[in-house]
Amino acid sequence: MVGKADLHMHSTASDGGYGAETLMEMCAEAGLSLISLTDHDTTAGVEKARKSAESLNIQLINGIELSTRSEGQSVDILGYGIDVESAHLQKTLSFHRQMREERMERMVRKCRDYGLEVTVEDVKAEVTGHTYSRPHLAKALIKKGYGEKVSDIFDQYIGYGKPCYVVKEKEMTPPEAVKLIHEAGGIAVAAHPIYYDLDDHILDWFINEGLDGIEVYHRDHDEQAVNRFSALAEKAEAKLGHRVFKTGGSDFHHEAYGREGEKLGITKLPYGEAEYLLTFLQNKEKR
Repeated sequence: MVGKADLHMHSTASDGGYGAETLMEMCAEAGLSLISLTDHDTTAGVEKARKSAESLNIQLINGIELSTRSEGQSVDILGYGIDVESAHLQKTLSFHRQMREERMERMVRKCRDYGLEVTVEDVKAEVTGHTYSRPHLAKALIKKGYGEKVSDIFDQYIGYGKPCYVVKEKEMTPPEAVKLIHEAGGIAVAAHPIYYDLDDHILDWFINEGLDGIEVYHRDHDEQAVNRFSALAEKAEAKLGHRVFKTGGSDFHHEAYGREGEKLGITKLPYGEAEYLLTFLQNKEKR
């Protein structure tokens, strides 16, 4: 029987709703056999996830999702097979988590200026890991009665371009994130490209910056988007003369976030693509 894979999910180490061990149990219940935990700007949940995954006979790939900015847009870069003990990686992550905290303070001020009664302490109460993220603010606002679902809060107040949105002051560029992931022994993948209109830039990152793959099968990619980014991957392969990684996943945080398709076990990612990534990383370790 062919397994099921999901290479994009979050735990309470960043902005997910479940601890790493519980999340692994949920993955097992959902019939997933190959996964990656990709928390935002932290690897704090990876080792806990690994131990739990091993006990459940799930293959886990070390992962992370790095925040970057390009052409005025937030762009996330996924890293797979990274060495979570890399000193340079951890030092860089610590800096960017500090940037997230400062940004959150500014977003809270914007919320208050907009008439939303919320404090930094309210948000801190929602933070279960090391990383401040907008879903934490969304949960605090829900508790104050400003919406019912995280998606409602994003749509009205804190999504990109909304009245309480704030850009992080200092962010890596995608090429800097690719370099950081490579230095930590991993491979770099452009996350959910449907969120940006940067196809030409992504192709350039493949050709000139060492980008290794693209998330073709994200939960928010309909058939048209899958075809679009499959074609982009093929264009990169033609230019590079070798295969690139085509990944995907549920981008799972929590059922209460109200995002269509955000459910463990419902995956668009062909198992062969995930297996190709795993085999590549395993062979890389043997070299």
